[in-house]
Amino acid sequence: MLLGNVIQDQRKKLNLSQSELANGICTQAIISKMENQNISPSINILISICQKLHLTLDNVFSEFSSLPSSNLISDKLQSMDQTVQDKNTENLTKMIKTIKEDTLPSSEKAHLHFLIALYSESIQNNDDAVFQLNYSLELLQNRKTFWGTIIYAELGYIYSSKDQVDKTNYYYDLAYSNIENLIINSSNEFYYYRLMITRISSWYMEHQNLDRSNDLIEIGLHKFHQYFTGEFTDVLYFNAAKNSLNSTPIDYNRLSHALTTAIAFADYNNNQPLLDKIKKLMSDNNINELKIKP
Repeated sequence: MLLGNVIQDQRKKLNLSQSELANGICTQAIISKMENQNISPSINILISICQKLHLTLDNVFSEFSSLPSSNLISDKLQSMDQTVQDKNTENLTKMIKTIKEDTLPSSEKAHLHFLIALYSESIQNNDDAVFQLNYSLELLQNRKTFWGTIIYAELGYIYSSKDQVDKTNYYYDLAYSNIENLIINSSNEFYYYRLMITRISSWYMEHQNLDRSNDLIEIGLHKFHQYFTGEFTDVLYFNAAKNSLNSTPIDYNRLSHALTTAIAFADYNNNQPLLDKIKKLMSDNNINELKIKP
C-alpha cells in the first residue's frame, strides 16, 4: 500500500477533512498531493501528520521509502531555517558547508544564498550579505514569489541599518507590492513572513506612511492563523498604538486596546525592552488608564 493510501485511509477513519488534517501543519494542497499523487513531504511535516493521525513512521515508511527521494536538501534547508530562528549561527555555517550547491534547482539555490546572507549579517559583513541576496534574486525566474519578496525585504532591512532611505524605500516598496498575494507553506516561512511585515510596518510608521503601516499590521496579525505564534505580535500591537497617537483625530479606544494587547504579548514573550518602551510611551503621552476592547 502506498503512503498516500495510508494517510487517506487513516484520515477518513478519524473523520477528518484534508483541511482539518493540514491545520497547523501544512497546506491542504500538500495533503492532497500526498494522498493522490504520492508526493512526499518533508520529514517534519510527515512526523506531525503521523502524530495527528495516531500513526508511527513505521506504519508509512516502508511505502514512503520506495518513492523517489527529493527531500533531503529540502529537509536540510528547513533545519537551517529553524537554526536561524534559534539564533544559532555557529550551527548554520556548519550546515551550509554540507550542501552541494551544484545539484540544487534554482529556487533552492536562492534559498541557500539567502541563508548565507543571514549568516554574513550575523558577523557584521553586510557587503557580502547584499551580494548574496542579489545573487539569490538573479537565480529566481519569478521574483513575485515568497522567496523573492523575503529577499527584497532583507535588502531593505540592511539598507535601513545603514540609514540609506532611498534604497530602503525601494526594496521595501517591492516587498510590499507582493505581500498580499503570498502563499505560506510552513511555520518556518511564516517566521520570515511575520519578521518581514514587522520590520516594514515599523519603517513605514517611522516615515509617516501610516496607511501602509496599518495595512501591514492587519495582514501580519490576521493572515495564516494556522501558523500563529506570539512572536512579533507584541511589536505589531505596539506599532498600532503609536500609529493611533499619530492619527487625527486619535481613536482612544483603538489606542487603549492596542496598548493593552501589546503589554499582554510583551509579558508573554518576556520582552522587557518593549515593556519599557510601552511604559515610556504612556508616560510621555499622559496615558494613565487602559480599557480592554469589549
